[in-house]
Amino acid sequence: MKFSKIFLSISISLVMIVIPSCTKKISSPNEQTIYYRISDEPVTLDPQIANDASSRLVIMNIFEGLVKLDNKNEPIRGAADSWKMNGMEYEFHIRDGAKWSDGSPLTANDFLYGFQRTFMPLTDSQTAKTLFCIKNSEKIKKGQLDMSYLGVYAENEHTLKIQLDYQDPQFLSLLATPPAMPCKKDFFESTAGQYGLEYDKIVSNGAFCISKYGWEHEKYIRLSRNDNYKGENKVIPKGVNIDISDSPEDVCSAVANREIDCYPLDITELQKAKANKLNLTAFNDTVWGISFNMQNEVIAKPDIRRSLLQSLDRKYILRNLPEGCIPAEDIVPETARADNMTYRSLVGRGMGIEFSENAKEYFKNAVAALNYHEDEYYYWYYDYDEVEFPDIDILCTDEPSIQPVVNSIIETWNRLTGKYANKTPVPREELMERIASGDYLIAIAPLKPDGESPVDTLKLFMSNSEVNISGVSDEVYDSLISDILQKPDNTSINKMIQAERYLNDNGIFYPLYTESRYYVSAENVHGIVFHPYGAEADFSSAEKILK
Repeated sequence: MKFSKIFLSISISLVMIVIPSCTKKISSPNEQTIYYRISDEPVTLDPQIANDASSRLVIMNIFEGLVKLDNKNEPIRGAADSWKMNGMEYEFHIRDGAKWSDGSPLTANDFLYGFQRTFMPLTDSQTAKTLFCIKNSEKIKKGQLDMSYLGVYAENEHTLKIQLDYQDPQFLSLLATPPAMPCKKDFFESTAGQYGLEYDKIVSNGAFCISKYGWEHEKYIRLSRNDNYKGENKVIPKGVNIDISDSPEDVCSAVANREIDCYPLDITELQKAKANKLNLTAFNDTVWGISFNMQNEVIAKPDIRRSLLQSLDRKYILRNLPEGCIPAEDIVPETARADNMTYRSLVGRGMGIEFSENAKEYFKNAVAALNYHEDEYYYWYYDYDEVEFPDIDILCTDEPSIQPVVNSIIETWNRLTGKYANKTPVPREELMERIASGDYLIAIAPLKPDGESPVDTLKLFMSNSEVNISGVSDEVYDSLISDILQKPDNTSINKMIQAERYLNDNGIFYPLYTESRYYVSAENVHGIVFHPYGAEADFSSAEKILK
């Protein structure tokens, strides 16, 4: 009996030693690989040229700018370990021991050449305009000045100076974007025009580099830890496997089953992600609202749009919002920042068109005015070739969660117009295609800016914008936004207020709600830093926890 107790005690002790704790970190970073997927082949991994989401994702992991962005999207030390500002000049100190993936030193001259390539007219960089605050850069890009006038100088191997034409509040953050990445001149020239197009035509200075034979076009890209990287923090995963294939049919299952470690999540799968206890990262940077097609003769009349919008009681139509959505009172989203503050905290609410008990009277007057015109002698006359108010059809997504909002708008406009309004629910992809082609009358459409500045939202309504969803064309508005884009200064905030007021007062776009965009990652995956707007993810601090 005594022997049995001793044996049992020893057995229990051994079991306690052998059984691991319920949660532990992988013992060595060399054991960790992060799995991701992109739907499209990167166009190029040349930072000075790249302008698509797939290319940016890879570039942001294999290159590093003078600064990088942290998990709050704020600039922190990158390839430069310090900087100082003196008036319109910044001075950056390149990190001691910084190297390229081939082991050669990373110098200030590499950043100088990167900037020079960005602004060379021959490079034809589509993203160079984001850095036009750099002295003489715009004139050089347009071929009006020689490159020697560029306000970027390498004082020595470790010191880079950048002079500005004007202050841009986002300047430091912009130095973390692809067009501000370094370029090793001798390597670039050795590629004979193939730079960034094959695995062996790229040299990296970031946390990762492309593995040998690690890029099979249209199939995959394999990133390996850059052992020569000397960043602020040690790179955790040994690599990132990026498959190039269609999006998973079921993102949550793909992540839960460890096929991929993280992925953008459609809001329709939000509940499933929560049920699977997956990690969620949300960005409130997309505003959905009522967009009017300005190419329609009747809808183009401001009084028609105003009267339609004045009939909407926001509390009523927004009483049943989809999960992950919050009411939006303004066109420029809450996340927009200016002068290192949220734009809304600086300027207040956008003051859009408000509900009116007299909307029906306004609407009747607006419709009656459709056929009255003023001639050259300032006489009013009635046009007997009568213009009628069109049948309302609202283009919207076919997602069930949004239908209560659309139905409430239809119900309101039925009462207002005395006509039956209709809706056309379609999949999101078709919605965007039809809006882009102008194949709609009124739509519940998303505004998706590509940056956090208020002007990134406002520029979407410029006449030459490829994503001008309303088709509005106004020279005064275009001039206002162009002034902000070309030379932001202390008058920019006032110009932004004027631009947003113009959109509001004229009923160009009526904000309804802000939709959260989500990234989902496996329950055991931590440390991936997702950034809004550009769809990039930083994998350098990612780690897996085994359970």
